[in-house]
Amino acid sequence: SGGTLTGVTTKAAVAGVATFSDLRINIAAQGYTLTAAATGLNGATSTPFDIFAAGATQVLFNVQPTSTQAGASITPAVQVRAADASGNTVTSFAGQIQIAIANNPGGGTLSGNPTRNAVNGTATFNNLSIDKAGVGYTLVATASGLDPDTSASFNITPAPATKLNFTVNPPASTTAGAIMTPAIVVAAQDQFGNTVPTFAGTVAIAILNN
Repeated sequence: SGGTLTGVTTKAAVAGVATFSDLRINIAAQGYTLTAAATGLNGATSTPFDIFAAGATQVLFNVQPTSTQAGASITPAVQVRAADASGNTVTSFAGQIQIAIANNPGGGTLSGNPTRNAVNGTATFNNLSIDKAGVGYTLVATASGLDPDTSASFNITPAPATKLNFTVNPPASTTAGAIMTPAIVVAAQDQFGNTVPTFAGTVAIAILNN
């Protein structure tokens, strides 16, 4: 698993025996072996052994959120795992992990199920969505008693346009024949009220109440 052996790995033999009392490996996995070598002697290989994760101290994003449209589920599903201090997944952890918006550039609301129980140390959030477009959203993952983790940044883009909305309305009153100021502005928006910058259709204005 790419583990690193630390401690004092070279010792002088005393009465023919070298004792290594502070060795450790940082990555949990099954089937490690050690090799011993000394100049002029045939080497030796240890019997296989396993390294298990220590107790959970933190949560870490295992699958980061990706950019998506407003209101659409973030795909692939966001995953968060409980890990020990070395980053090993603690498969015995079955507690709740929560997701919330950390940086919120669009003032969005997180929908879906933001609280999941971990299975084999990992919680999967398969229906998270955000309704407001923005650049640079982040999520934060938390679990009781564990250090939190903040996701990589991602963007929410507008969904397809479904409606028009007056973003600058006509003045309450104006002089007959005079141009209305400020200029009236109508935006094409998606169902969540996000302006859709890709819309390039023609918008027509007419009197309704006359």
